[in-house]
Amino acid sequence: MSIKYSVNQLRNPQDPKGARKFYARAQVRETITLRKLAKEIAYASSLTPGDVLSVLMELSNHVANHLADGDMVDMGDFGKLQYQVESEGADTEEEFKYTNISKVNLQFRPGIAFREQEKTLKYEKVLPRKVIAEAAKATDNTEIVPEP
Repeated sequence: MSIKYSVNQLRNPQDPKGARKFYARAQVRETITLRKLAKEIAYASSLTPGDVLSVLMELSNHVANHLADGDMVDMGDFGKLQYQVESEGADTEEEFKYTNISKVNLQFRPGIAFREQEKTLKYEKVLPRKVIAEAAKATDNTEIVPEP
């Protein structure tokens, strides 16, 4: 297992007029659906994929409802989830209205399962998706997958 990354020349957002530098960008290998997770979990347990999918869907619904109620959801070794808000400032508390809230972000604080894994991550350099797409277009292929 390894984190796939490509190297891209980008501007520094804190210094837009500065020289472009090369930065790593994470590259997604595959999108794992809830159904695929359910099948993997079912394979490692005595439950059917349908049973696992049902539980995961209910988990998603309940987590979303608790977050919408302003709760923090502590999922043990997985981590904690909670909403954070960004707002425009007001000169006085009385002048502050809910319309000053400009953005809501979902904050995820990784639990020990992720923190332990981060210590052993490996990295693998891959071609940028743009380069792969251009190569596919040039050869009239619908998809080119770089070799591992």
